[in-house]
Amino acid sequence: MLKIKALRTEYLENPIGIDAQNPRLSWKLESDRQGVMQKSYQVTAALDSAFETIVWDSGMVQSDASVQVLYKGEKLCSGQRVYWKVKVTAEGETTEIEAAESETVFFEMGLLKEEDWKGKWIEAVREPEDIESYNPASYLRREFQVKKGLVRARIYQTAHGLYEFWVNEKRGTKDVFKPGFTSYYHRIQYQTYDITKLLEEGENVWSVIIGDGWWRGSTGGMYRNNFGYRLQFLGQIVLEYADGSKEVVGTDEKFKIAHGGLRMSDMKFGEVYDARLESKGWKKIGFDDSAWEDAPLAEGKYLNYSLLVPSRSVPIREKEVFFPKVLVDKEGSTVLDFGQNIAGYVRMKLRNTRKGQTISLIHSEGMKDGVFYLGNVCTDLTDNTHYQQVDYIAEGADEEKYQPFFGVFGFRYVKVTGIEQEILPEDFEAVAVYSDMEETGDFHCSNELINQLVKNSRWSQKGNFLDVPTDCPTRERSPWTGDAQVYAKTASEFMNVYPFFEKWLADVSIEQYRDGMVANSVPVTTSLHSEEEVNRLITENKCGFIVPGIGGPDGKPGVFDGSAGWGDVATIAPYTMYLCYGDRQILENQFECAKRWVDYMIRCAKDENEKQMERPEYQNFENGVRDADYIFDTRFHFGEWLEPYSEESGDPAEQDLEAQKKRTDPLVATAYMYHSAVLTAKMAEVLGKSEEQKYYREYSENVKRVYNKYFIHPDGTIVKGRQAPYVRTLQFDLCYPEMRKKVAARLAEAVRDNGMCLNTGFLSTPFLLFQLLENGYKEEAFAVLEQTKAPSWLHPVILGATTILEEWTGLDEHMNSYNHYSYGAVCDFLFGAVCGIQPLIETPGYKHFELRPVPGGTLSCAKATYESLYGTIRSEWEKKEGRIEFYFAVPVNTTARIVLPDGRVENVGSGEYRFVVS
Repeated sequence: MLKIKALRTEYLENPIGIDAQNPRLSWKLESDRQGVMQKSYQVTAALDSAFETIVWDSGMVQSDASVQVLYKGEKLCSGQRVYWKVKVTAEGETTEIEAAESETVFFEMGLLKEEDWKGKWIEAVREPEDIESYNPASYLRREFQVKKGLVRARIYQTAHGLYEFWVNEKRGTKDVFKPGFTSYYHRIQYQTYDITKLLEEGENVWSVIIGDGWWRGSTGGMYRNNFGYRLQFLGQIVLEYADGSKEVVGTDEKFKIAHGGLRMSDMKFGEVYDARLESKGWKKIGFDDSAWEDAPLAEGKYLNYSLLVPSRSVPIREKEVFFPKVLVDKEGSTVLDFGQNIAGYVRMKLRNTRKGQTISLIHSEGMKDGVFYLGNVCTDLTDNTHYQQVDYIAEGADEEKYQPFFGVFGFRYVKVTGIEQEILPEDFEAVAVYSDMEETGDFHCSNELINQLVKNSRWSQKGNFLDVPTDCPTRERSPWTGDAQVYAKTASEFMNVYPFFEKWLADVSIEQYRDGMVANSVPVTTSLHSEEEVNRLITENKCGFIVPGIGGPDGKPGVFDGSAGWGDVATIAPYTMYLCYGDRQILENQFECAKRWVDYMIRCAKDENEKQMERPEYQNFENGVRDADYIFDTRFHFGEWLEPYSEESGDPAEQDLEAQKKRTDPLVATAYMYHSAVLTAKMAEVLGKSEEQKYYREYSENVKRVYNKYFIHPDGTIVKGRQAPYVRTLQFDLCYPEMRKKVAARLAEAVRDNGMCLNTGFLSTPFLLFQLLENGYKEEAFAVLEQTKAPSWLHPVILGATTILEEWTGLDEHMNSYNHYSYGAVCDFLFGAVCGIQPLIETPGYKHFELRPVPGGTLSCAKATYESLYGTIRSEWEKKEGRIEFYFAVPVNTTARIVLPDGRVENVGSGEYRFVVS
């Protein structure tokens, strides 16, 4: 029987407040028959659920398209709700055509024109504040009337800062950390919510708290006030009545403002809440706010309505909850162990407090020698530093409850001080908080250490996908471009990350510098500051290790911006999203950014490196062009960041600041210049840009020629003792076919010489096992995968890690972040090689895909599932009595090529399949 399910608009379920005039529609099909393909569809859209006012009828379209089907009906207006459903016909290999009709779903438009905004930006505090200090959160409220006959109410809100809101004392949404993180000086998201059921006829009250957030809080290094110095708020409630009339209650001088119990609200350094200072009943109707001040209209930058965009990704939500074991460390401190490293916060219940009693929660990732420890993520802390800390000052009651409003911390352990009675585990619950992405993939095998590695990778993704892809949820919380591009493919396997990346990559484009350089971290978190202000922060050592840039095309890059492998997010991430989801919109959105990045690298390659002038590439020419012009040997590059130390290669992870400023790595930079040129040519081909395709393809061929000429020796050697150059060369197809076997042999030799341990850093680690396997070194690939000695993926697992570490030996040495997802990209090998689920660029988005599982190592079984845009893909194998049994599931409306280890190839349609290989 044919069924239609999972209808989505713009990748979201029944979204409210979108702005796409031609929103993308999608659905999935289910059938109990094999080889079923959609033959036709008919989408009907209307302004009412009874479909009496039709705004689009596609007619019966002969097509197998069931994803990214564009709405092509009447022009959509602000606030308009559109209901839609779809009818499809489908045909199986041996069945007649079947038909099915879906349920009805909807989408609703946001405010599409500037003049739709009636609310005014208001200041959340009247008096000037000390910009060097942590200031209290701002409380806002307004009472308003609702007439009889209300049929619909919408609230539209945003803030310079983070906001939380209530209507008639009821929390208005489950979404947290609103309005999200964007390049605020170019665009700021607003949210739309249906509050009809929260309103009452007569008097109502709208209450808001605003905290520092990304706007003026701490993100990146140690500096604050990233985008602004003052908290500001904008919103409006639109009331619609049965008689057709409308009323708008907007932010203006009628709002009342004050401070309350929340005395500090920094996302990283934490919160201070004094329950004694909280005005009782301030969220209730009839509260006496005569002592509160009138809100002034806002002044300053970034107040134009033209900057406002609706939320374009999934919301941030509270997710899993953990209860602790109560420990006492060797110093006598009370420590809560929640068993899992997460990003989030703790809900606590306090009993029988004294007025003024201060309870503190300090969050950390680890213990060292039996003692609560924070040093791995912030070595310059002093005893007085308020870092990842919540202080609650009690009012003195039988029971008090608190959870942070705007603080989010990376932690497994929490040190508790100030509680005098026995701590009950049920009074403290850790709440994981991250972008609410649909979980799509899972992997399980006979090796429990690998299974834990998969869990660790997924948890590191959850801990770092908080509206933007951060490096870690503790020290920096920066949206590093290099980390994101390395992990993008694996991220797409664990979760549906398309809307997440589409939203974030827009800021990568927006903040691209005028010369084409891409910042290492986007959004740049010093966007407000002048060059003088940034220099002051550097002088006062408030920027941390990474010297920041000033964001946006008119800004000034930081010393380390534009690093190869980091800036290449401009090409790699959009291409990866297209491969995994088949949506060419991401290529259309990002092509100019990709092209400008490659052009920037090409110009940099033409610059001369004075230290290299005696090298032969500066003396040799072909077709009138100097060979050195195809080698990117200028500008700073991180290179193969955090590559393990090697006696032969030296220490490529040297982190001395002055040495880093002068550092370049032509081997890495030239390879990425080639790779990005190739990807840009492929993107141009998809988009029908033939001239750009030809130009970047020809340019990449010249880079390849020069790379082979100067970097690859006749025996295949590139750099002795280092695996990364071989991995990168093979992965990017940078060596000529006649050299590939030799380069692969050198890679395998380097792996064996290193005791079957890896020694790759951030950039090449995801590809190491693939290249060993694809080039005939299966035994080595699985030996490295299952290795438990350091450096390896499983070494931290045996030490008890529950997330992916920044350093291979981070737990051994108690150093650096314990929650960095980059090395978790190895899970792509588990999905794509061990179980063999791979999308194909010719038919992207898993419309037609490959199932090529490779059993190996000590594994006796493995299973992977992936929820594609079409449905569930499954690949499973098990060794039984001298044979291997394979099980596959292919979703309706897709086809697959199954390649078995014995060489058999089967092209199949949807359904379930079993094969046996002896």
